[in-house]
Amino acid sequence: MALQVQGLVDWRGRPVDPRRHGGLKAVMFIYVLIVMTNMGNIPTMLNIVSYLHGTMHMGIADASTTAANFYGAICVFSFLGAFISDSYIKRFYTILIFAPIEILASILNHSYIFRII
Repeated sequence: MALQVQGLVDWRGRPVDPRRHGGLKAVMFIYVLIVMTNMGNIPTMLNIVSYLHGTMHMGIADASTTAANFYGAICVFSFLGAFISDSYIKRFYTILIFAPIEILASILNHSYIFRII
């Protein structure tokens, strides 16, 4: 029992064993979600001002303001998710709740992009 983390218990009240709890599976799931998010956000970040200016016929200032508001909203939702996971429900349950929503949004975004091309 030397590998138990002092003072931490799992959801059943048993002492945490680092060989059984967390680990590579949980980390890889989070990394895949981060990569999927970046696959959708980084190209959008690079092209959103030119898209809003050229295709949507916005002025440069309005397009820049809209892009800044869009990415500000992304940051606010990230902070909201962090607050919920730290205050009310556990991080794992937060990921289980919001990961399917994020995956669905990513699939819809990519299907729309490939439909245009």
